[in-house]
Amino acid sequence: MGGTFDNPNITLVDDDNFHRVSSVNPVHLPYVDTTCDADVSEPCTLNSVTITENLYGWLDELDTGYYPVSASEMRTKLNSRQRVQIKGGNPDADFSVTDEEGQRCAEINDLSIEWALERASPAALNNYDTYGVKMVTGDDLGPYNEGPLWIWTYMHYTTDDDETTMTVQAPMMRTPVTYPIQSAAGFHYCKVLSPFRVLEHIYVDSLQARDSIKNDTYLSEPSLFLN
Repeated sequence: MGGTFDNPNITLVDDDNFHRVSSVNPVHLPYVDTTCDADVSEPCTLNSVTITENLYGWLDELDTGYYPVSASEMRTKLNSRQRVQIKGGNPDADFSVTDEEGQRCAEINDLSIEWALERASPAALNNYDTYGVKMVTGDDLGPYNEGPLWIWTYMHYTTDDDETTMTVQAPMMRTPVTYPIQSAAGFHYCKVLSPFRVLEHIYVDSLQARDSIKNDTYLSEPSLFLN
């Protein structure tokens, strides 16, 4: 989310805290508590704090083996790219460029998908490529710039009619550092895709349409199951 810096001496270190994002007493918010000059000649670290809450589906409590066990979304309170860039010595960082252009949450979720694809076994990837419903990201949803509205708008998982693609869309909230309510300024909240959810999709859920016990593929080619 924070982007990159032209000066290689500037780095960002994040301390992600697990809290309920709906907590109000105390309220948990992201921040950056250090600054770096753009032309700093010695190593300079921006210290960032972010907030994450995992959300799990209640149907998993039935313990049937059918519903996912991974988090359906990671509710993340992040600092906006504009705020991070200003703290990194760019006082003229333009919110419209840093946070409104592009799909910041989808970019993060693309990395979760990439991470999982790089770590799945060759056999799992072969089944996924042959029979799986492919997980891809769509445009971010929002902005939902009222906290409760963002919290209770869930990650969207939409499978197309021919069951070849599942599109994931992340509700987001974003505010410039000049936002009138300063306690809510300089944020970019995202619903983030759990890497474990992607792995679970590759190994299990993506195969239900074409490679499950109820269809001919499984019955006629048992070697695929053994792999």
